[in-house]
Formats: sequence, C-alpha cells, structure tokens
Amino acid sequence: MTAEKRSFIDRFTADYCRPHPVVVAERLAAFVKERQMKVLFPAGSGFALAAGESASTASVEAPDEEVRFVFASEGDADAAGSWRAELVVPPRAKTETMLALSVVDRTGAAAAGVFTLAGVSLPLVAGRAEMPFGLFLAGIKDTDVSLTGADGRRRSGRLLFF
Repeated sequence: MTAEKRSFIDRFTADYCRPHPVVVAERLAAFVKERQMKVLFPAGSGFALAAGESASTASVEAPDEEVRFVFASEGDADAAGSWRAELVVPPRAKTETMLALSVVDRTGAAAAGVFTLAGVSLPLVAGRAEMPFGLFLAGIKDTDVSLTGADGRRRSGRLLFF
C-alpha cells in the first residue's frame, strides 16, 4: 500500500469513524433530551418506553405552599469556591411555571458561572437563573449538582433540605 493511500485511509477514519463510547454517549444524551421534552410537552410524541408510557405530567401541580430546595457545595462552608444555592417552587406551580434559582458564594455575594441541576446547565446572571418546573421534574433523579466557575473549575454539591 502506498503512503498516499495509507494517508487517505487515516484521514477518512479520523473524519468519519468515531469510537463506540462516543456514539453511545451521543445517543444516550439524545434519548434523555427527548424524554425531558416529553415531560414538558406530553402530547403527540408517539414514543413509548418498553415498560409503557410514563404518567403525563400535564396534571402535575406543586403543593399549596412554597417549597425551597437548598443545595450547598461539598466541603467546608468557608472554603475557597464554596457556594450555596436555593431553588424556589411557588405554590401550585405547573410544568410551565418558571422556578427561581439563586446562588451565592461563601461571602454571600452573587456567584458567577454555570450551575448544573436536574441534568440542566443554567448560566448564572448576577447569581440568578430560571428553569421550568417540568424540566426540573424531568431531571429530578439526576443527582449531579455543581457550579462551574469562570475559572473552569467544577465544584460539586448536594441537596441539604427542602
């Protein structure tokens, strides 16, 4: 085989053949996104899981009182990069109701960066972001809670109470 043919094969393989784990990760991400959108827009999807359709969340309604979820970074509260977040679910929220998220750093100042909650990455503007209640419900089993700061460092956290 000539060097030119070998070079063509190497270029073609690099451009069009992707490793199996990458393909599987992309397909899984597409599946998760489709399921989350089904929660937000339940009519007309036509997609069924092997166990059958999930219950429609169109009728989901929050309690009659406000619910607050509080998250905090792991480690010492006064450590560099520590944060605290609060997500407020208003009374009788429906899937399309926007939930307010606020994130502060260890000094109480508005945090900057991207906050990840319920499988959704939320860019913070002056320490605040919003997300639809339905999207929060769709990803509620995703336990990844983190803040990625402007320095690119990811700081994990966890649910404290609600």
